[in-house]
Amino acid sequence: MGLHLRNGPHGYGVVTKTLHWLVFVALTVQVAVGYLLDADDSGRGRGRGRGRGEDSGHGRGRGRGGDDAYDPFGDDALLTVHVVLGATVLLLGAARLAWRLATPLPPWAPTLSARERRLAHTTETALYTATFAVPVTGIALLPAGDDLLALHIAAQVVLYASVAVHVALVLKHQLVDCDQLLDRMI
Repeated sequence: MGLHLRNGPHGYGVVTKTLHWLVFVALTVQVAVGYLLDADDSGRGRGRGRGRGEDSGHGRGRGRGGDDAYDPFGDDALLTVHVVLGATVLLLGAARLAWRLATPLPPWAPTLSARERRLAHTTETALYTATFAVPVTGIALLPAGDDLLALHIAAQVVLYASVAVHVALVLKHQLVDCDQLLDRMI
């Protein structure tokens, strides 16, 4: 089996696989950095309004100017990493979507039932949506403060649920059906 850049009857091409795993890695690191933004040594968190004292309720997303201004490229290196990763996820997501639209998918794995195919398609749509919604809502927090936090969290819930369904389907085929479905994307 030779090296194929594009998708085809042979399966997924190298570009699709590479973009898939780059988005996965970027989102995984993004989630980890986001968690670190919210955690401190006490485990109580230092953002999203969980702090103690008179500034309680004013997490990293607070402020619309003045002394409380939210500067993603200021003194907080972790916040800068989080913002840059968000932009990276957006760019990778856009590249992946453009490639997906320009390159036909390979045929369905023959071991997927019609129900699993519908589930895979729905999950793919949700994953693409969340790939854009999570960073866009995160970037919207910059000027809006915590006012849009619920929307950002909702986008994350869609992402986590979609990833869970996606991984569960792959694991079912790997471990129960033993048909090596994962090999198509490695």
